Amino acid sequence: MSEVHFDKEKGSQIKLFTPGPVEVPERVLNELSKPNDTHRSKPYSEMHQMAVEGLQKILFTKNECLLFTSSATGIMEACVRNLIKDDEKALFMSIGDFGNRWHKIGIANGKISSKKEIEWGTAVKSDILQEELSKDKYSVIFLQSCETSTGVYNPIDELVPIIKDYGALACIDATSSMAGIKIEVDKLGIDVCLASVQKCFALPPGLAVASVSDAAIEKTTQVKNRGLYFDFSELQKKNKVNQSPNTPPIPQIRAMVAQLDYILNQEGLENRFKRHAQLGKRTRIWARELNLEMFPEKGYESDTVSTIKNTLDIDVKEMLKLLLAKGYRIVNGYGSLVDKTFRIGHMGEITVRDLEKMLIALSDILAKLQLEKLS
Repeated sequence: MSEVHFDKEKGSQIKLFTPGPVEVPERVLNELSKPNDTHRSKPYSEMHQMAVEGLQKILFTKNECLLFTSSATGIMEACVRNLIKDDEKALFMSIGDFGNRWHKIGIANGKISSKKEIEWGTAVKSDILQEELSKDKYSVIFLQSCETSTGVYNPIDELVPIIKDYGALACIDATSSMAGIKIEVDKLGIDVCLASVQKCFALPPGLAVASVSDAAIEKTTQVKNRGLYFDFSELQKKNKVNQSPNTPPIPQIRAMVAQLDYILNQEGLENRFKRHAQLGKRTRIWARELNLEMFPEKGYESDTVSTIKNTLDIDVKEMLKLLLAKGYRIVNGYGSLVDKTFRIGHMGEITVRDLEKMLIALSDILAKLQLEKLS
């Protein structure tokens, strides 16, 4: 199994431990194959309502939960286009490549966009945020909960209240943490909390979701030239009658409804958060046992994706190739961190037992590569 090719008969046979897309369980794949009615039918509206209500429970919110036919990047752009007036300033707090991407989106849309980039591997701290907010008047603040490139989890429970104290809207990219790490939207006062579903939700790509506050919807009506496809106010109007403005990915929504039911009524939401915490902790223990170092600063490691320094100075590409031959896929570092780090995704439906099996295989490979270096 030195090379993996497209399998049109069976589909992928690789066990994914990636930061997304992740492995989709068989029961979800079965939901995708079921026939559906049109997106203007009563059955669809009933399904849409179930999706919205389930998302509200996942996020502990009464805010509108909107469905987007896009990746999470589409909602990131929607936040920029909907929430920043031409004469207003926005602040992007970046701790990695995806924070930088959000700032690029601001620039690409002609918005007055400031960026505070924190050293990669560290989190945004309260004092850093307060210092930045005291420098100027910002209407919207953008930051990640989990930065997928660095494996750092920002302390949003501390940061969002500070943003609200300064009278700004708070937009949180929770792409690699929503449905894996607890986020209490209403308690914190998050205005937009967004994600795509191919990570902790363990669904196929093609659908993204966001909770949007009344304040954010109201702000949208004040912004000119905000576009059409991702217009929050238009999405909200259709959401009120359990529909979408345009044709949505109906099979993915059906699968999400089934997955939300599983999360809320079978696994249990708190149990799911606990399982992801165990997965993160086990991976960090494994890294320490092998004299590997975590890339994130201690205390700010994500429980959904682990970014690990290549402190053993092994050939990361060869390591990935050998692990793939054993039926597992993890990934290299992202952007400037390629070969300097590697990343293990432990989110979705992965169990601690699944993780243990993969880590045993990876440990054997690392031992082999180290011995080859000595010979």
